[in-house]
Amino acid sequence: MKLSILIPTFNQDCTQLVHDLLEQLPQDAEIIVADDGSTAATIREQNATIGMLPQCRYWQAKMNLGRAKIRNLLAEMAQGEWILFIDSDAKVRSKDFIASYLKETDGKQVICGGTGNYESCPSEDKALRYKYEVHAEKKRTLKLRRRKPYAQFSTFNFMIRRELFLQIRFYNEICDYGHEDTLFGLALKDRKIPVLHIDNKLIHTGLEPTPAYLRKIKTSLFTLSRLDEKVQKRITISAIALFIKKCHLQGFAIWLFKVSNHKLKQNLLGSNPSLLLFKLYKLGFFCKIME
Repeated sequence: MKLSILIPTFNQDCTQLVHDLLEQLPQDAEIIVADDGSTAATIREQNATIGMLPQCRYWQAKMNLGRAKIRNLLAEMAQGEWILFIDSDAKVRSKDFIASYLKETDGKQVICGGTGNYESCPSEDKALRYKYEVHAEKKRTLKLRRRKPYAQFSTFNFMIRRELFLQIRFYNEICDYGHEDTLFGLALKDRKIPVLHIDNKLIHTGLEPTPAYLRKIKTSLFTLSRLDEKVQKRITISAIALFIKKCHLQGFAIWLFKVSNHKLKQNLLGSNPSLLLFKLYKLGFFCKIME
């Protein structure tokens, strides 16, 4: 078997994604969906039907294992020489999606397809996440991704030789949201493993309402705060915070965040949020939790 498509999911119905992938799945390939202890019974029941589809397997964790551990388990279950990780909030936009990956495998070890977005914001309450993703996509053009292959590495949609993945794996200590892709990209860079970026995007459909997105961002910053300082120095927001601390300005930064927090959140929760203020909000919050 040449290819295993691995889809971790949590409270996300991914049956349509699997059906779309099945339409172009080669005979010597498989799809494995792992439910990471979803709490929504209806979604669990829907996803469980995937196990009855041809070339598909479905596995359900009894409890939430975390983003890193569930992906590592999927790789262990896989039988393919290549494994293709896809987030469950993805949408296939090309009938040649799988073929576009497979034609690039000769002599390669890691291939990233990229992330695309909706053409317009699905609803006003999702304005911050949509605006952030659209801005980020401008920095994820194929040319820019190839210029900085490790910094632009994303776990949303990438393929890797299974043998290589099992040597590196995702960092199991990361149970909550945030930075598993950053750490994996740094691991590839440290090992000098080439990463090929191609134009083979999936649409990211999982845009949260702003309050939920801000909670998610806070979780990712707490995750970042628990990483080793050597790693923090290689990640922009924590590197800036460490510099602020080195300059003995951490107290001022925290004070500024506290007095401006309400106004910042007002803007971010509105229909036209500022991405600059979003950056300042994240930096201020990170300085505060590192106090």
